[in-house]
Amino acid sequence: MGTNGFISYIAFIFLGIGIVLIIIAVILLIRYIKQVTAFKKYKPAWEKHKSIYDDFAIELNHWYDSGLLPKSCDGDTSYALRLQRERLGRKGIRMIHYTAPAKETPGTTYFSRNTAWYTVDLMNEHIIRRLRFENSSGIIYDRDSDDTMYESVVHTPNEAELHHMTMTCPNCGAVNPVSALTQGCPYCNTVFQVKDLFPRITNTYFIRNNASMKNVNKRGSTIWITMLVVFLFTFISFLSDRENPIPASLIMSYFVTLIFGGITGLMLSSVLLIIKQFNRDGRKRIPFWSYVTAKGKISRAFAPYDPVFSFEKFEGQIIALIRMTVLADHPENLAFYRGSSFDPYFQDIIEMTYMQALTVNNIHMEGSELCLNLRTWWINYSEHDGAINRRGDCIDITLRRNTAYIEPPGFSITSVHCPACGASFDTVRQRNCPYCGNEYHMENAGFIIEKLALVP
Repeated sequence: MGTNGFISYIAFIFLGIGIVLIIIAVILLIRYIKQVTAFKKYKPAWEKHKSIYDDFAIELNHWYDSGLLPKSCDGDTSYALRLQRERLGRKGIRMIHYTAPAKETPGTTYFSRNTAWYTVDLMNEHIIRRLRFENSSGIIYDRDSDDTMYESVVHTPNEAELHHMTMTCPNCGAVNPVSALTQGCPYCNTVFQVKDLFPRITNTYFIRNNASMKNVNKRGSTIWITMLVVFLFTFISFLSDRENPIPASLIMSYFVTLIFGGITGLMLSSVLLIIKQFNRDGRKRIPFWSYVTAKGKISRAFAPYDPVFSFEKFEGQIIALIRMTVLADHPENLAFYRGSSFDPYFQDIIEMTYMQALTVNNIHMEGSELCLNLRTWWINYSEHDGAINRRGDCIDITLRRNTAYIEPPGFSITSVHCPACGASFDTVRQRNCPYCGNEYHMENAGFIIEKLALVP
């Protein structure tokens, strides 16, 4: 075989290898296109009975769609939903609220905390949330957003402490120790097993996901624009020196752009993103350092009085109290609200999204009562004259609680036990017991709100 023949033979081998590689590449490309197409068509959905998180998400969708009240949540959560529906009905608005799991997420994650009475899980998952408002004239607001849905779940009670835990009877609504319900409710005689009473959703709220695709795209655009500017500047600079040939100028410009331009673009995009996050929707009223240190300050304040204090549970309680107060048509009747004034703007709010930003303005003791002044950050949707207004609000809340009394496990503000006559009643609508007329002192069982103010 001559030299030409050998070269032809080698060329034939490489041609064959090239053809094989092309075929493999085409197969992989077709497979990739099919996967991308399937992913685009795939619509994640909640799975019934997979977990209480999924079950409640399904029930919440049904609630806004058909009015079927969720069964997996406690009385306070379901009452807040009813208050919102009453507000919407009074304004002649229909709210369409739908959630579904987001694509490419690890699923439901949770943080678990054990107490002397039960286990509390703070569960969350990245979701796609559709929010729409309609009135007699049609759609007045429609928005899809990337959010994180949080659910606080109480489960696995300590059966040795069932006589200390109180719960509203699922059948008649009377407040009883859990141990009494397992023997038969004294008021309606319905017998429950522990598995019928737990687990329960005790709070739920939504937080907008800041790491949305919109922010990712803006960050990428900033990096590319910065690299383009650096490339043009360096290339023109190199060309101005006539001793540098064009190929060398291009190579040096590419090198400088990749290193200096990429790093500069990344730093610039990060700075712009941080500035945007701290200036949007009223966030600038939440100082960064105060936000970072809030959890530690509150936990240290409660440590001497509540050995099983949970900041996550506390935060959930504050969110629920603010929502109920704002959505109540007559907040002056609330047993936990002692404010002397109420901003008229609150009466127009129809939906509230907590932004997981809380700071401490002041904490001090007055005798045995712990007083707190906190600032919270919300995205609120209000209706006025047939138009929906979405805006960021900071709401300051002043709270008080008697530390001489430990909050009873399972305490519900929608159904309390009157210490004077033993009757059960709803403190959301009235602060005096309807049976004996005595005032119920909420500060001995939980928090009371002394002031709720909108930060201008």
